[in-house]
Amino acid sequence: MASSASSSSPALSELVREHQGAQLEHRRHTEQLRKAAVRDIGDLCDVATTSLSTQLGSVLENQREIESLARDCAHLVQQHVRSTAKWTKLVDQFNGSLKELGDVQNWAQVIERDMLDVAATLEIVHASLNPSADTPADRVHASLSPSRSMSNLRR
Repeated sequence: MASSASSSSPALSELVREHQGAQLEHRRHTEQLRKAAVRDIGDLCDVATTSLSTQLGSVLENQREIESLARDCAHLVQQHVRSTAKWTKLVDQFNGSLKELGDVQNWAQVIERDMLDVAATLEIVHASLNPSADTPADRVHASLSPSRSMSNLRR
């Protein structure tokens, strides 16, 4: 029995050493995997941080550009508003001038009708005072019949 115990002892101690060696190798391998995982996670974080920083920089640059364009657009809108106000004022003045011109034309037509009435009245008075006289005034008055206006004489 003693020989079986001593013969099993070297086998058992060999098994224990092998087991401890396997555990040690397993721990080393696990430690290498852990270090590789930590390194890979660190690299991933660096890549993600760099990518996010780049994208964030691009977003901020785009935001600045948009804000600049918005300011430029607001400035152009203000210029357009001022220009539109000037044009509106000019159009209003032009409309007023057209109305005044229409009033002057209407006034001229009224004066012309009144003058024709006065000329016709003078012709009647002259004809009644001088029934047989054929004067140059008679010829002028004959040409100034109510159907013809002064504007026709200017032609």
